[in-house]
Amino acid sequence: MAANKVPDNLNYLSNISFRLTMEDSPNITWFCQAATVPGVSIEGIDVFTPHATVPYAGNKVSFEELSIRFIVDEHMKNWTEIYDRIIAMGLAEGHEKYRLLKASNTLHPRGGGYSTVVLTILTSAMNPQMEFHFYDAFPISVSALDFDSSVGDVEYFTATASFRYQNYEIKNLLNN
Repeated sequence: MAANKVPDNLNYLSNISFRLTMEDSPNITWFCQAATVPGVSIEGIDVFTPHATVPYAGNKVSFEELSIRFIVDEHMKNWTEIYDRIIAMGLAEGHEKYRLLKASNTLHPRGGGYSTVVLTILTSAMNPQMEFHFYDAFPISVSALDFDSSVGDVEYFTATASFRYQNYEIKNLLNN
């Protein structure tokens, strides 16, 4: 029987200790309020035998969408960064907006529109401890902004953006 061992770190993970950065969307970083670490799953394969069905792990990994929520800045720069990218990526290759987006990021092998999103998890002392790198990420939606002059109190806009990506990798910065 294993002895009861006290964990090395008794601090809890806080839901406010994070930072999100995108290579080519600097306005998102300062206004991000929430980010969801997407789930991951693998398909199961059932193998039928005369006496039982035996489950085996499949070979297709599926990633859920990355979702973030951010406060929309007064000039709407962060919202329009996402909007412009969605519009340009959805247009035909010959269209001027698509051409400009494709040429905007010469560092990425697939050109503009795709980027690496990094979600950094911080310790209780607000030091980086872990990073989630989402590779070849691109936005698939940004939420609507509902203007309403009948509201009594000032409410600042928040928007939600969803991203698809090729895969994500977890990097432990503290090697713990």
